[in-house]
Amino acid sequence: MIYIVSPGGTREKGGMGRIVDNFTSDLARHNPEVRFEVIDTYGPDANFRRMPFHFALAMLKLCGCFLLGRAQLVHVHMAEYGSVVRKGAVVLLAALFRVPVVLHLHAGRFPEQVQTSHPALRWAITRLIGLASEIIVLGEYWRTFVMETFGEHARRVTVLHNAVPGPDRVPERTGEGPVHILFLGRLIKLKGIHVLLDALAAEDCKGRPWRLTIAGDGDLETYRTQAAALGLADRVTFTGWLDQPGCRRLLAEADVLVQPSMYEGLPMAVLEAMAHGLAIVATPVGSVPDAIEDGRSGLFVPPGNTAALANALTRVIDDAELRRTLSEGARERFMRSFDIAVYRERLLEIYRRNGWTDAAAPAPTHTHAAPLKSVTERIAP
Repeated sequence: MIYIVSPGGTREKGGMGRIVDNFTSDLARHNPEVRFEVIDTYGPDANFRRMPFHFALAMLKLCGCFLLGRAQLVHVHMAEYGSVVRKGAVVLLAALFRVPVVLHLHAGRFPEQVQTSHPALRWAITRLIGLASEIIVLGEYWRTFVMETFGEHARRVTVLHNAVPGPDRVPERTGEGPVHILFLGRLIKLKGIHVLLDALAAEDCKGRPWRLTIAGDGDLETYRTQAAALGLADRVTFTGWLDQPGCRRLLAEADVLVQPSMYEGLPMAVLEAMAHGLAIVATPVGSVPDAIEDGRSGLFVPPGNTAALANALTRVIDDAELRRTLSEGARERFMRSFDIAVYRERLLEIYRRNGWTDAAAPAPTHTHAAPLKSVTERIAP
């Protein structure tokens, strides 16, 4: 049995939950002989007060499974800060029972945490890295960081790009009416939504034909207030959190995706936009440059730079041919490099070399669904 440990499980609303949902769905559909169970260490409602209860239950369940000898492998998904503490406990528990651990890093701010932590915490994080049989990272930026920071403690580091489902073909876009701009993600400051609103209110953008949809949960009132203060309230729609069908409808309707984040791993929204053939304006943070080629499949702007973002948005609003070129480039890159069938096969390779065997059993414990493409492996010297 493979135990897949993730905050919120497949129901977590952020990118980590979506990738876990995507690949477990795909495994259940195409490899029913793979026995796995998703263990939620946070709770599906992302309620911090209830988190300790969910975490304690998860630890008890894992301990029981380890005692009974059911676990061949634990696949741990980790973000930053508190997630490091919780997942560190999971990794330590698995190590005590000699269960191999694949540690999957999703954290945009993990380098910041490591660099600013007290030396004792850095030592603990280094030991945590050393307990993992293999570390999965989202791109070359993260591979370089892990290997340079942790050295020989990072015994094997593998790049496995995120994967998302995509339509069979790109939706028709007529080019009529205002250009539909989409932001898809959690409404927090680190996602740069305040910069996006300021850019759209700039002289270059405000008079041009566009409308903006902001889809995601978080601090809606702060950004509604900002949009109103900037005179944009009638052009900006806030949908709140949407399920996957709702997100896909928006992706099919939109012309441009904007991802103005300050930090990222490899955002699912960018990959979903590529799958749907949107023109993309993004910041080159984390592993975004692994997915987007500036000028060919998207436009890059420096994080936090309102003027540069306003200029890029003006270009894509004014130039339908540029939008078409970026759309085609993004879709081509998606088809070539982010197919979930490739993701599935590479993940099974990782599982096999870390203790999982094909000795099959009944159907998996967990079910869900999805389709994408790209992966590279690097081994620490």
